[in-house]
Amino acid sequence: MPTDVLDQQQLICMRYTILLLALPLGLQLNAQSFPFPDSATTWVQYFEVMVTQPPMPIFELASTTNLCMDGSDTLIAGTSYTRLSYCNAGYVGGTRSVDEAVYFFPADSTQEYLLYDFGAQVGDTVHDVFVNEGLAYSYAPIPAVLLNYRVDQVGQVEGRKWVLLQQLWGGPEQYWIEGFGSPYGLFSQQSPMNVSGYRAGIACMSHKDSIWYFSEWEITGMPGTCTPQYLGVEELLSSPIKLYPNPTTGCVRAEGFGAGAVLQVNDTMGRAVNVRKSSVSSTSIDLDLSHLPPGVYHVSIRGSAGSTRVIRL
Repeated sequence: MPTDVLDQQQLICMRYTILLLALPLGLQLNAQSFPFPDSATTWVQYFEVMVTQPPMPIFELASTTNLCMDGSDTLIAGTSYTRLSYCNAGYVGGTRSVDEAVYFFPADSTQEYLLYDFGAQVGDTVHDVFVNEGLAYSYAPIPAVLLNYRVDQVGQVEGRKWVLLQQLWGGPEQYWIEGFGSPYGLFSQQSPMNVSGYRAGIACMSHKDSIWYFSEWEITGMPGTCTPQYLGVEELLSSPIKLYPNPTTGCVRAEGFGAGAVLQVNDTMGRAVNVRKSSVSSTSIDLDLSHLPPGVYHVSIRGSAGSTRVIRL
């Protein structure tokens, strides 16, 4: 199985389509509890825009958002929450679980909100669910909204509970997956494809030493962990790694990483490409990409200041 996040993104997007068709059939298995994670967890979320129109639309990756939990606690108003961050690039807020409900206390907020409730039953109305597309994808500073849902179906697949909801005003359906969140994004309650010409979702989710993905009738883990992918402007600015000039005609300097870091260049399909490297110092390298075709390339620098940056040729 491919382990690169962008490869996984393509596979998982296809698997979501199967998921939406398969889950309402309600394959029932023995009950098993998968609590919402509180440590060693990474979500890599993608946001794509439509660049060619239907009937054969083509989507281009526009931004990514990386959310991490390292198990550290944060005390808010006397209550303990698990700290959620943009993978060492900024504090997002705290989560806590009460029975089968997950609550979120956003940064700079004065109150907590309901994020998921896996204890909801068919016919229930789930009130004031926190939604913030800006936190989900970082493509715009969109304010948070609170939505009300009707629970249409509840079932299990591979032991995990799923909940199918419908917005009361007739908006898109929403899935909650126990121990995972929503396949559309941690703070998103939207379907993966929008009439406005974009689609979004989780490209990779890992907990401890397993990457979780969906396929027909399965929620399956495979060995590994998700590597954050940086493409959004805010995340690029927060990274200590510098690449310049960017865009480039073929030569670029990478600097700002720790000694002994490992550098690799991948195309947008996640395939490693060979580039000529010239060491300038222990913390900077010159790259010659002049032999590569024009396009977008990802430079992964793993080390004490691990990061991923984007080069455009």
